[in-house]
Amino acid sequence: MSKLPAASRHQTIIRLINGGSGMSISAIAETFGVSTETIRRDLVALERGGSLQRVYGGAIPSGREAALDERVNMERAEKQAIGNLVAAMIQPDQWIFMTGGSSVLAVAQAMRNGPPVTVMTNMPAIGEALQAGLRHKVILTGGEYDYNGKTLLGDEVFDAIRDCSFDLSIIGVYGLDAEYGLVERTKHYMQLKTRLAAQSRSNIYVADHTKIGAVGRYRSIPFSEIETFVTDQPLEEPFVRLLTEAGASVLYPQSVNDNAGPAGATIEEKVNEDD
Repeated sequence: MSKLPAASRHQTIIRLINGGSGMSISAIAETFGVSTETIRRDLVALERGGSLQRVYGGAIPSGREAALDERVNMERAEKQAIGNLVAAMIQPDQWIFMTGGSSVLAVAQAMRNGPPVTVMTNMPAIGEALQAGLRHKVILTGGEYDYNGKTLLGDEVFDAIRDCSFDLSIIGVYGLDAEYGLVERTKHYMQLKTRLAAQSRSNIYVADHTKIGAVGRYRSIPFSEIETFVTDQPLEEPFVRLLTEAGASVLYPQSVNDNAGPAGATIEEKVNEDD
């Protein structure tokens, strides 16, 4: 894109940001052929005007996050594939925490008739999906109900997990940032996911491809602490390199079907590691 006057550039930035889940400063700068410092100044001005929200490394739309009812219907087939992949890794009698999110809900739906486990969650819909199989024990954290995200929030969530040591946490991803690793839109979820990472023997992070490269206001989990990352398609650079160099297993349906994922261990290998 040729260089534009500042006012025209601002209008185009607003359209780009509000047309998706956000953009990084470097990506915006490359789009307009200007310096990252110029874009930082642009974003400061636009945030002051209420046109967007600045976050670590970029900006996101100023409006609300899409409601769960909307997100469930986005990339539905991809999320089902992620759900099936993670469900196949579950072992009988595990003590599991599952965060909110449409991809984690897809995992719960796929777990419905799987090995019996005990699950704590802050998302009632996950409990309902698991209980439909009549074989799992479900514990809800308590907390204030967030209608938009269909999750329970607040100190009650942290009180519920305070003394827990989970075998496994299945954690939804808001965004994977090339500089910061996993990022979050809210401080509450940043704190929750950080605590879960410290209180679980194993962690599986789940995200469809739309979350790759998304930016968030809060840094959550660095690449060095990501153990297993499950997505719906092969990752592009630099994300596959950053994850594998940090020692993470990167799984997606094709890697399992081929029985030799180029970006991480196969599902059979991963299950055996956890036994």
